[in-house]
Amino acid sequence: MRWGILGPGRIARAFLTGLARSRTETAVAVGSRDVGRAKAVAADLAVPRAYGSYDDLLADGEVEAVYIALPNALHAEWSDAAARAGKHVLCEKPLGRSAAEVERMFGTAHGHGVVLMEAFMYRFHPRTLRLAELVTAGEVGQVRLVRGAFGFTVTAASNVRLSAELAGGALMDVGCYPVSVARMLAGRPTRVSAVARWAPTGVDETLAGTLEHADAALSQVSCSLTTSHHQVVQVVGTGGVVDVPQAFTPPADRPSKLVLTRGVRGGEPEELTFEPIDQYTAEAEGFARLVAAGRDAVGLPRVSPVESLDNAATIDALLRSARESRPTDV
Repeated sequence: MRWGILGPGRIARAFLTGLARSRTETAVAVGSRDVGRAKAVAADLAVPRAYGSYDDLLADGEVEAVYIALPNALHAEWSDAAARAGKHVLCEKPLGRSAAEVERMFGTAHGHGVVLMEAFMYRFHPRTLRLAELVTAGEVGQVRLVRGAFGFTVTAASNVRLSAELAGGALMDVGCYPVSVARMLAGRPTRVSAVARWAPTGVDETLAGTLEHADAALSQVSCSLTTSHHQVVQVVGTGGVVDVPQAFTPPADRPSKLVLTRGVRGGEPEELTFEPIDQYTAEAEGFARLVAAGRDAVGLPRVSPVESLDNAATIDALLRSARESRPTDV
């Protein structure tokens, strides 16, 4: 497909780098409210056209799909605008500011006959697909515990991640990854509890939560904007354990791995290695396959609308629990 990119930031550049590595996907336009920034990104990554407004990019008839790399508070507005313009939409996580907003976004996309998907690039990595296969196949028995953590340090007070107006906060920015993987491996949470430390702007800068799932599974998720960089996933079952280092952003230039340990008492760890891959390339190509397949897309890797709605509802509940200091139903 031919892609237009809304937003000139770091994530947009990462996605454009992934497109440049693809044999099937092509970037044709970049849009920003600052035409100078759009031109700079376009020049750096060999994109033919740069626009000084998002509306101008959406009016480009050559653009078939839009990647939205804007601050969280702008996701719904411009996802809806892209859908009304007849563009398929791959929108950065978290898809919306609330479960209600996410539901409305899917309604708009459906009403205009386009595909909308939340952009969790890690879901298209062969390692993640293998992780899901191992758990589904019962290689660790019944899942009892999922642990997911993601954090790093934000140093600038002006960073959009610390802006309440732009729907920032640790959970929205990086905690959505542990929530996503917990939901993928253990199913929809039914109740959550959380505690948080709050930034002066009012957003959560560190949050830790427990998710209760059906079939006796629990998940522990944590995230922070004030720690050294870390990201890890561990799945513990009745018959084994899977550890996933550098769980959400494995390097694109060297192999990644997961470690499977079978047995109730713990056996010899088995290291599974995966060839280097750019997750953004895989994501863009996977999204294009979903669009092309239409109703026949069953079985293709994706982040489904149901998952995105569950993710949003879980984030809503975790933040409510942290603010109210009590367990909260999802």
